Amino acid sequence: MGRRGRRITLGGLLFQTLVVLIYVFLLAAPLVVVYYSFSPGVVLRLPPEGFTLRWYGNFFAQPRLVEGIATSVWIAALATALALLVGVPAAYALTRSSLPGRGVLAAFFLSPLNLPGLVLAIGILMFFVSVVQPIVDVPLVGRMPPLLAAHVIVTVPWVIRTVSASLETADRAPEEAARGLGASPIETFFLVTLPTIQPGVVAGAIFAFIVSFGNFALSLFFTGPGIITLPVAIFQYIDQFQDPTVAAGSSVVILLTTVVVILADRLGSLSRGLGARAPTTEQKGPPG
Repeated sequence: MGRRGRRITLGGLLFQTLVVLIYVFLLAAPLVVVYYSFSPGVVLRLPPEGFTLRWYGNFFAQPRLVEGIATSVWIAALATALALLVGVPAAYALTRSSLPGRGVLAAFFLSPLNLPGLVLAIGILMFFVSVVQPIVDVPLVGRMPPLLAAHVIVTVPWVIRTVSASLETADRAPEEAARGLGASPIETFFLVTLPTIQPGVVAGAIFAFIVSFGNFALSLFFTGPGIITLPVAIFQYIDQFQDPTVAAGSSVVILLTTVVVILADRLGSLSRGLGARAPTTEQKGPPG
């Protein structure tokens, strides 16, 4: 027993060490970026020689970077709204209907998640240029509608995945009761199903917005002289200047993303949207 106890303790210690090392590896890059954003010089030094906020002021003083933020927020918001309009009905059809070949359709809709971003961007660009452009007879590169459509393509799978997880774990009894009381399928969906899967919808919207906001490959291929997103603006700035200005902007984005994710998780939208069941009445303790 003693040896077995020591082995379990040693195994648990090794596992905890491995988890800590994984967290350190994942957090190393953003922590270095945040640290570099406060550097008084353009060269990263350890230990630090001081701290300054001047790079944050320089970031918001760059017109191209500020324009990139506004464009990225606008595109991400529109792409998220369109992804919800497409992804929520698609997830419902794939989860609750008896469509033939649902597995094939689900694999098709979720396929963008399995492809590298650059490969996916090149494929979408080739499809638009070789198939869509000859039909509409209008140049598609450097215009807002094709850029927005490309962002919708990469954000819809995130909505489908999170909403499908909520639908699969949701209790169907209220829906069946509503149908039994005479509610139509549309009324049941909007009055019963949609409020039930709201955490999945919110989680999908959060993921869609973040993916669209930070997408570089699509923006690089589809933006033009009159349209610039934040990732492209950062790429152009780095090509000309080498200072912590970009690190300051990245730190702001990291902070805002972290706050949004934490708030969503605290409200239960993120964890429940990823498939975690909410406690039922039987699981809850008696009222105090």
